[in-house]
Amino acid sequence: MKRENSTKKNIISDVNRESCFQELIEGRWSPRAFSDEAIPNETIFKLFDAGKTSMSCFNEQPWRVIFAHKQDEHYPQLFDCLGEFNQKWVQTAPCLGVILGKKHFSRNDKYNRHHLYDSGAFMATVTFMAASLNLFVHQMGGFSTDKVIHHFQVPANYEPAAMFVIGSLGDPDQLPGDLQEKELKRSPRHKVEQFVFGAQWEVPYFAPHEKD
Repeated sequence: MKRENSTKKNIISDVNRESCFQELIEGRWSPRAFSDEAIPNETIFKLFDAGKTSMSCFNEQPWRVIFAHKQDEHYPQLFDCLGEFNQKWVQTAPCLGVILGKKHFSRNDKYNRHHLYDSGAFMATVTFMAASLNLFVHQMGGFSTDKVIHHFQVPANYEPAAMFVIGSLGDPDQLPGDLQEKELKRSPRHKVEQFVFGAQWEVPYFAPHEKD
């Protein structure tokens, strides 16, 4: 018996599929200048609906999300969880959230050491879905996990992993002066040879690539 949808062919050619995904990869970045333009709930739902397809250990799907539009009553509580640095620029973004991971498997209550890894995969899928809709996601580690747990009465079996904003691109001039210059620079990336090894640690598996 074949898995549902496994026989679908030629919906997108292999070349076009690679090209489309490459465009998403190259177009994805984490801005701090966001427009305050509201994002419809239907669009936000699409992002999280895409995220639910992410892989996870034993299909546990450990991710949980606390989310708010700026007009929601609980938005100030989420905003309060952010560190001072992030509060300086997040305030223009229309949506704010926190991703959490469930620490133990539902099937046997054993500790799931992959819970944050899998929750990160969920957010990566959300991020690329957002990119396909010309939206941007900026994820942040600068926040108080204690405040998240306190404000939202998070059970002990869940761990806050990161906070994030979602929105449309804004004007860099709206940022504080110290952030405007950073906004105009793309973050450098390591070469593949620097992180993919073979039999010996830090000995590259691949030969230097011309594209690098």
